[in-house]
Amino acid sequence: MTSTRDDNLGQTQRSLAERARDVIRDRITTGAYQPGYRIKERDLSEELGISRIPVREALAGLSTEGFITLQPRRGAVVTELVPEDLREIFELREALEVQEVELALKHGSEAERARLLRVVEKEQSALKSGNRDLVRRYNAEFHEVLVQMTHNSLLATMLEPLRNRLNWLFKQNDDPAAICGEHFEIAQAIVSGDRKKARALAEVHVGTSLRLAHTLLFGDTEA
Repeated sequence: MTSTRDDNLGQTQRSLAERARDVIRDRITTGAYQPGYRIKERDLSEELGISRIPVREALAGLSTEGFITLQPRRGAVVTELVPEDLREIFELREALEVQEVELALKHGSEAERARLLRVVEKEQSALKSGNRDLVRRYNAEFHEVLVQMTHNSLLATMLEPLRNRLNWLFKQNDDPAAICGEHFEIAQAIVSGDRKKARALAEVHVGTSLRLAHTLLFGDTEA
């Protein structure tokens, strides 16, 4: 009986920690919590109606993911990126996103390829109409469909936190035309089965994203 009660308590605690982690991560990736923002355990636990223990566990998990930094005497602070952080993130993204394109070409079905093309066509239409909310929606959907086409859950698990860490930043981009154009070209290369071109375009796309991130964060294009 005691063992069952302890197991249930442990599951509840994990569930609460996961809920808190999702809330905090969402606020970071949407920009509600900006870099340097101090997350107070007490305030968050009161807001969510839970004890400080699952909040503390959530913060520890997000520290491992790189979203926050645990600082002496300050506690949990949303991580502030420096150029070296950006370089490391995009070096890994390049390796993974080129592999993503390879696997999408290898495993993606005809239906998935058709869906990918529809998404980038909608993204282009949204761009032309000036609907930034729709552009962001189809931008996210492009990456969702592409990673689904790999049929590799491990790759998806590795890519998600890397992309999420900069979601809040790219929402500040006032000129998404270059990014959207590259999505369209990548989709066309995949649909046509042009492996060499798709790989090259994926590398270019990561480079474009890196320069954009560097400009938005540090005010210049050096990267």
